Amino acid sequence: MYLQFQIEGEKQLSRKLVGISVKARNWRPQMRKIGKYLVGVFSGPVFDTRGREIGEPWKKRKIPAPWPLLQRSGKMRRSFKSLPRMVSVEIMNTADYFKYHQSSKPRTSKLPRRVMMKIDSKRKEGIVKIIHKALINDIIRKRYGA
Repeated sequence: MYLQFQIEGEKQLSRKLVGISVKARNWRPQMRKIGKYLVGVFSGPVFDTRGREIGEPWKKRKIPAPWPLLQRSGKMRRSFKSLPRMVSVEIMNTADYFKYHQSSKPRTSKLPRRVMMKIDSKRKEGIVKIIHKALINDIIRKRYGA
């Protein structure tokens, strides 16, 4: 089984888990946990640290505003969602203007890139821990009938 996470089409994480058949396991509970974990990071610490949490500090405004970056109404921060499936989870932001901040495409306006979703080494570790815990629990159940 391969676990693969992509953001902006860039391969961020790929793990081969030997001896586990994807057909033999419903991974939805783990995908739900991974989704909840990532949504919590992207809507929490990433905003609190203005991108530094994921190693992508946001460019400051030229003219300071009375509210923190990307938080005038709070819509962007509240719009992270996850859609867990049997063997995958989709993380998205439903704010219509999110794509303009996250996109790595060349800039044609004065809107700087402000990355909010990124799978860095700390997030990889958290994801692997969720999967690892499920596998260990499976082994214990099979071995001890728990």
